[in-house]
Amino acid sequence: MSKSLVIMAISHLFFLTIIHAQDIIKVMGRVSDKTSGLPIAGAILSVKGKLEKTTTDSDGSFKISLPSNSILIVTNVGYSPVEVQANQAYLNITMEPKSEQLNEVVVIGYGQTKKSDVTGAVTTVKLDPLNKGLVLTAQDALVGKVAGARVSMTSGSPGAGVDILLRGDNNLGIGSSPLILVDGVILDGSLADINVDDIEAMEVVRGAAASALYGSRAANGVIAIVSKRGNKLDIGSSKVTVRNEVGFQQIANYIDLAENHAFELASDYATQKAYTKYAGVTYPANYIGGYNPNIVGSRKIAADHYLDNPFGVTRDLQKEFFGTGTNMTNYVAVSSRYAKTNMFASFENNKQTGIVQNTNGYARQNFRLNLDHQIAPWLKLSATNLVINTRTQYPGDGGGIFFNIVLAEPDNNLNLANPVDGQPYYLRHNHWSNERNPFYSTWKNKRDDVSQRWIGNYSANVKFTKWASLDVAHTIESNNYHYTSYNPYDTWTVGNGGGNAYGITYTKGSLYKYFDHTMNQNTQATLNLAPKKYKDLSVKGKLSYLFEDKFYENFEVYSSQFAVRDLPTMENFTTIRDAGSQRQTIRARNYFGVISLDYKDRYLLDAMYRYDGSSLFGSEAKWASYYRVSGAYRLSEDIKIPGVDEFKLRAAHGTAGLRPGFNWQYETYNISNGVTSPGQKGNKNLRPSQTAETEFGIDVDFLKKFNLQVNYAKSVTQDQFLNVPLIPFVNDGFTSQFQNAGTVESKTLEITLGANWVKSKNFSWNTNVVFGQTKTVITELPVPSYQSGPDGLFFIKKGETYGAIYGYDWVRSLAQMSKQLPAGKSIADYEVNNEGYVIPKGTAGSLLERPIKLNDANGALAFVKMGSGLPDFTMGISNNISYKNFTLYFLFDIKSGGDVYNRKSQWLTRDNRNGIMDMGGKAASEKKAYDYYQAFYDVNTNNSYWVEDASFVKLRELAIGYTVKGSALPGLSKVVKTMNARIIGRNLLTFTKYSGYDPEVGSIRSPFDDTGSYPNYRNVAFSLSFDF
Repeated sequence: MSKSLVIMAISHLFFLTIIHAQDIIKVMGRVSDKTSGLPIAGAILSVKGKLEKTTTDSDGSFKISLPSNSILIVTNVGYSPVEVQANQAYLNITMEPKSEQLNEVVVIGYGQTKKSDVTGAVTTVKLDPLNKGLVLTAQDALVGKVAGARVSMTSGSPGAGVDILLRGDNNLGIGSSPLILVDGVILDGSLADINVDDIEAMEVVRGAAASALYGSRAANGVIAIVSKRGNKLDIGSSKVTVRNEVGFQQIANYIDLAENHAFELASDYATQKAYTKYAGVTYPANYIGGYNPNIVGSRKIAADHYLDNPFGVTRDLQKEFFGTGTNMTNYVAVSSRYAKTNMFASFENNKQTGIVQNTNGYARQNFRLNLDHQIAPWLKLSATNLVINTRTQYPGDGGGIFFNIVLAEPDNNLNLANPVDGQPYYLRHNHWSNERNPFYSTWKNKRDDVSQRWIGNYSANVKFTKWASLDVAHTIESNNYHYTSYNPYDTWTVGNGGGNAYGITYTKGSLYKYFDHTMNQNTQATLNLAPKKYKDLSVKGKLSYLFEDKFYENFEVYSSQFAVRDLPTMENFTTIRDAGSQRQTIRARNYFGVISLDYKDRYLLDAMYRYDGSSLFGSEAKWASYYRVSGAYRLSEDIKIPGVDEFKLRAAHGTAGLRPGFNWQYETYNISNGVTSPGQKGNKNLRPSQTAETEFGIDVDFLKKFNLQVNYAKSVTQDQFLNVPLIPFVNDGFTSQFQNAGTVESKTLEITLGANWVKSKNFSWNTNVVFGQTKTVITELPVPSYQSGPDGLFFIKKGETYGAIYGYDWVRSLAQMSKQLPAGKSIADYEVNNEGYVIPKGTAGSLLERPIKLNDANGALAFVKMGSGLPDFTMGISNNISYKNFTLYFLFDIKSGGDVYNRKSQWLTRDNRNGIMDMGGKAASEKKAYDYYQAFYDVNTNNSYWVEDASFVKLRELAIGYTVKGSALPGLSKVVKTMNARIIGRNLLTFTKYSGYDPEVGSIRSPFDDTGSYPNYRNVAFSLSFDF
């Protein structure tokens, strides 16, 4: 009996074993971050109650054999554990970050990593879906949102780019704009053309960390833009977004102009309302304005030289000239995700007319298609395609129209017809001066710019093993750009020979055509070594090779005086007056390696070495090395501080560079009438400039509400590019040579503070504050000090702030005057007037009142520092508030300090049009003759009177929105998921003491208010979007 029981038991166990073996299944899958959708490498998957275990590879994939219906436990540092039932052959597992801040995925120049593992200064600008359409272009999305970044809208011209500076401006002979990456494509063109609705996020990599991927191109930092790809949708789902916007553009501020003049008026001037009737002038019958040959006599200046006599009619010509522009956006996007494929496609139509009448402004169409397809478990293909077509019509006569409109006297009628041939906008709108009618320029003269741009990235990821994969990518940026400037045959100009008495003649027209083509093609191969753990130490790395190939060519041709009217072709000229062309090919080879160490998820170390060779380097300096070492200590992993979720200390040191210009290493010659002469001497040893930066920082998340980042960086840029003058007779006739010389040093403090004040079901409120302060000094200059910038306004010398404004000053105190008394004079002969300037005593208010220029110790005019374009600090404060279906967002952009030289105001004084000269309504004791102010004009000499503080506080962005779920829309609930309506304001308010149109003028490096600047304007728009 017992023997039978034993046999039965053994048989039963054998049967169970067979059944168990039959229940073992193989499961494949992918583990990804629930927030970002990106794969999680190194996640541990174990079978609950069993010994089976595996880890995910570099793209989050895994394979495991286990009993069917087992429970898989998935764990990874920084994520909440996940339990999943293994009831199908392929599993998509998402993990919830323990702290969204810490596990946010960021781009760091050589790849992607969790924010908690970053060892350098990186800022992510996310475009909140609730703020759709808040900004028009990618460049606008950076304003006021990144500590240490200065983004200046230096022109209101529709479609214009902005000036971007990350940290300090360390470059003397070359620009300081950051390197731009769009989906891995190195961008040569403008960010103004990139459709913001397509953007998933923007990563701003500042300082030493930027060198990791593009060493000899990255000394100014990197901005990496990542577009949407459809990979964040649920598998098997799709989404359609439609957004339309219409808005209105208006100038926000007008320049203060004189509304009175200094000429004698006729005794019956008050009876004339069409023009100003001056004493001693005889006017023809029915005269209504403009130049008329039948006017007899000249206007005479009143004895007191006060601008206190009224014009016969006062028109607000600035309001007449600057109209109300419109902007329009039509956008549609389709995205989908399946088990092996995700897709994102979009189209945008964008139009901006601007505020100058008679011009069409800017129009752009963007077409995008992004695709990812997992062909096999070991092979993934991706394609990014963006086609951009733009057309811009600029105002005729260029920037001259913006000066002509403020020069026009307020009694001028700009809408008069031409008395000779009836064309609108009579050219000579002012009988007493020859400035052109700006309306005529915009109506008659046209410049049309057209560009076709293609941006593409085509890549493959090949997975060899769990720990090694290869990325191969080929990127393309192609741009064809051309513009035509056309002045018709019957374009009027001031001059004789026109066969009329009005002093105007046809120019017989002109035509200018320009074309350029740029083709950038880069090929990169990167070996990725996935994280591999050795007990508590995790190691990962990359090895990469990048080949760059750039081709550029252009040609231009110009001529004037058409043979036949209304035939704008080059064949219609008897002589081509000017033509030119050039062609460039630039190639580079780059190698780099990166290793990252993570010990116990608290001690982090990154190291990088890069070796660049470029055809732009001199023949004796063809290769340059770069490196970076950075580390971080997550203190909060060892020491638990009450209320502190994360406390990380960071330090980094690295080098990056900038490449020389195309022809700087070569001898160049000037050609004139077939005769050559030496120009620039070559330099075989010309090498890239090099920036070395040391950075310290802390990252703190605390009280589950706040996150703080503080960075301090010191950068030193050596081997600047200086075009050094040469003595021709000892240099074979060459007059200059580009040399590596000079050192600039910057120190930067950056602070970012984010606060999630409230986050509940019906109400949320978060605030973000960014602060930046940079000081830049020229520490070495082995050439004589020199002036640079517009009209030599900025002085470059050792020990001086880079951006210092130099010129001549005025005596402002009797103590100063006592040191430069003329012979025979005593201090009693001078006094300080009511504006704070020393003048000869007793001359206040008279024709003899004049300011006195300051002298130096040698008795010569003192050439002194008048100001600095460098601000004391910049700051941005944004708030995002939502209540149920309502949202409110606003951003204040702040700049404290930083001067602008107001050349436009200086020139207006020359013509007695500056508002400061208007004495109308002032008490007699306060009046000053125009001679006093014209002394400050000083024939355009750079002097301190025209240096103004350009500090400002701007309400840069404001949006009020309401979101409705599709279920609340009768008849549309089965089609529409959400509808969002928004009222948007851009550049709404500016608080400043600056007297020009806007304190954002010129460029960051050269804050100079020229006479031809297109003013910035405010924009109010309505946006309506649907998600299907």
